[in-house]
Amino acid sequence: MATPQTVIVTGGAQGIGLGIARCFACRNANLIIADRAVEKAREAADQLRAAGATDAAALACDITDRGQVDAMVEQTMKKFGGIDVLVNNAGICPFIEIMELSPEVWQKTIDVNLTGAFHCTQAVARRMIPRGRGGRIIFITSGADTLTSPKQVDYAAAKSGLRMAMVGFSTALGKYGITCNAIAPGMILTPMTAFHWEIPENAALLKQRVPMGRIGTPEDIGNAAVFLASAEASYINGITLRVDGGLWGITPI
Repeated sequence: MATPQTVIVTGGAQGIGLGIARCFACRNANLIIADRAVEKAREAADQLRAAGATDAAALACDITDRGQVDAMVEQTMKKFGGIDVLVNNAGICPFIEIMELSPEVWQKTIDVNLTGAFHCTQAVARRMIPRGRGGRIIFITSGADTLTSPKQVDYAAAKSGLRMAMVGFSTALGKYGITCNAIAPGMILTPMTAFHWEIPENAALLKQRVPMGRIGTPEDIGNAAVFLASAEASYINGITLRVDGGLWGITPI
């Protein structure tokens, strides 16, 4: 029987992060759910063990705090002896029009979506390198890494920066057998987006715009993450995989 992968998912207590964790649980991974919402993370860990995870644990972690990130990585190493996969999923999107956005909210969006991933990637890579077994680091970006709107300027700035941080890390870590790739989700139904997509007219527009004719699920993103973390993806490095049902190919009329 293959040794289970040890996987850290930041922001894994709900939404896309939980969907990613479920897909790894189905492959018997050891999972660390690193999240500020530690009670939700504990509930998620219970669900993941029931779903097939070899083990799952919740760790309280604010990824904007380097000290907390380092402690989370140390606790993971102590529990499982190594880290095979990091999924940089934690993120926020305030949905505030740019001319009304405060400097404080702007900075928080950058800190969570971009700087937090820097902290986690650097801290985890520093553990992967001396172990000598390579690793997989996956960044959850967005279609907003290239396109934006007046209410997503801070989010898009952070996600486009995250895409280039991924590329930069891929050039630095490839020689150690550590691949860095991104997944750019399209329209995915999560607790953060449900308020928008459950409006009937928005749901109807979605079916018109997405060639697949449906909204995506967190597990759609999770299945892509499992592939990028697999041995079969060992020569894929520095790319962004768009998981959006074909939305990116549609030209607005």
